[in-house]
Amino acid sequence: MKIIHLVSNKVWGGGELYVLDLATAFAAKGDEVTIVSRDIDVVTRRFKEAGLPVTTMALKGAIDIASPFKLARIIGKEQPAIIHVHNFKDATTALRARTLSRNKNVRIVMTRHLVKAAKRKSIYNKLDAMIFVSHLAKNEFMSTSPVIDATKVHVIHNSIKHKTVTAENTPNKELTLMFHGRLSPEKGIDTLLQAYAMAALPNARLIIAGSGNDEYVKELHNMAEKAGIAQQISWLGHVTDIHPLIEKADIGVCPSRVREAGSLSVLEYMSHGKPVVASDNGSQPEYITNGKSGLLVAPDDIEALAAAMKALADAERRQAIGKAAQKTFEERLAYPIFVERIEKVYKTILNKLEP
Repeated sequence: MKIIHLVSNKVWGGGELYVLDLATAFAAKGDEVTIVSRDIDVVTRRFKEAGLPVTTMALKGAIDIASPFKLARIIGKEQPAIIHVHNFKDATTALRARTLSRNKNVRIVMTRHLVKAAKRKSIYNKLDAMIFVSHLAKNEFMSTSPVIDATKVHVIHNSIKHKTVTAENTPNKELTLMFHGRLSPEKGIDTLLQAYAMAALPNARLIIAGSGNDEYVKELHNMAEKAGIAQQISWLGHVTDIHPLIEKADIGVCPSRVREAGSLSVLEYMSHGKPVVASDNGSQPEYITNGKSGLLVAPDDIEALAAAMKALADAERRQAIGKAAQKTFEERLAYPIFVERIEKVYKTILNKLEP
């Protein structure tokens, strides 16, 4: 297959990791995969390091005249192709490029990574498939009754490529709790700091891996100082390979206050068999059974979050929940299962090619 991913974000995040893993998986299968991105080093570098061909263009949506013409040349006039987009701005570019290419065998797939209701747009039914990363994302989108053929709608839960890490056999001297991701207000890190202080866990350490706005990060440091927990926190900044840290952690904490369509951080902890405390307002209840394969708490509930962390201070309970989480990941969410489901969508729409 010829597969073209459009990536227009200015920063590297979960959506870009989704594309990177998916693109490398299909390239490894022998498919022709191209990344079309804005000319932003923090984004293009990661794709190039993975050995993926990258073409840069403006990708500014409806106001962008040049990008559809450039993309049409990449598509070509004859070879069947999949254009996989990840927002509606890029879908507009892809649709224009398909028309300009005069290639009737181009199919456009969109993955919806957000929890938002559909607006009144005519674009939806022009797509060949829409993939939602959770039932929550799909149900919220469909709540406004958008015009789209139901056969084009698919739910494929997010996944991550699990990395096996050879860790030291020596147990942690401290109970290690960990958060990783963007340091931004919607991720609930301020709630985490308050809850960690309230829990007052003996002989514990909190690892925070990620970067964000300098002013907001400074506010978090000040909060930790005022709460008297600054000496118990390791601020690691951006970490390229998070898996070794997860393998050494005891508990993952993902206290997002916004509804996550499909948290990759939660899945990373689950894949390593680590118990995770997560907010209950996103898609997490679709794959975490509260009390069995993880602990779910309401967002911004400091007392509940503190109680959940204290509950997982018990080693036996941590082990049982972590084991159940890993089993859920391997049986329902593992990356080969995810790739197989995406490939099925691709092949289904390619089977409808023009004669």
